[in-house]
Amino acid sequence: MENNENMKINELSIEEMEEVSGGKSSSGRRVKAVSGDTYVRKHPDKDTADYGVLYRGDSVPYLEEKRWDDRDVVWYKVSFHGHKGWVSSKYTKIIG
Repeated sequence: MENNENMKINELSIEEMEEVSGGKSSSGRRVKAVSGDTYVRKHPDKDTADYGVLYRGDSVPYLEEKRWDDRDVVWYKVSFHGHKGWVSSKYTKIIG
């Protein structure tokens, strides 16, 4: 796979997706961006730095943890580009 940072995740094959996203979820569940593009954050907080963008329609392995922030927003822990990061439930949903 070429190292093309502008390539959207949903343009990758399943094998490439697993390589980029960190593999399969042990639960088989994934988190999908459903309400537009969303940042994958280093911590479960909208004001923290991010690892990148999960584009609408893309999905990543769900790592079975969730946290609520001070606004009562649920954050899902996911595997993304070899990192463990967090996505907001405002823009994503658990599938599978």
